[in-house]
Amino acid sequence: MTSADFHSTWLPLQGRFYRVAFYLLENEADAKDAVQELFLKLWGLRDHLDLIREPAAYGSLMMRNLCLDRIRRLRPSEELREGMAPAKAPPDEQLEQREELRDVMNRISRLPESQRKLLTLRVIQGLSYEEISKITGLSPLNIRVQVSLARKKLKP
Repeated sequence: MTSADFHSTWLPLQGRFYRVAFYLLENEADAKDAVQELFLKLWGLRDHLDLIREPAAYGSLMMRNLCLDRIRRLRPSEELREGMAPAKAPPDEQLEQREELRDVMNRISRLPESQRKLLTLRVIQGLSYEEISKITGLSPLNIRVQVSLARKKLKP
């Protein structure tokens, strides 16, 4: 792939990739860094990018994976210490919220990898069933069923 082809195919998708990164990372600077990292990886793969039929889906999936890797590097205890619970809540409510968050995180970690991935694409990234189908190759009906099962498993 030439430089001009790369610029005309991939750079227009920058806004989409940024939105995915910002949604997952919830921080403007981290999202910009993740997009930059994505474009560096894509540029390194430029000789093979001609084979990609759906650049938006491929790039979004790569962006998601890069963001999830960044999130995994944070230990859950660090996230809790940084105050995911509102600081204005009374201490007993903060404790309750932390315990609830810890419980949800444990339940998510116990989901099968395929359900966890589909739930992330649908709920966190907000992709439609059809978009997820293009990324995963699964039928939209199968995706709906798997997401529904994952949600049921997360209920206390």
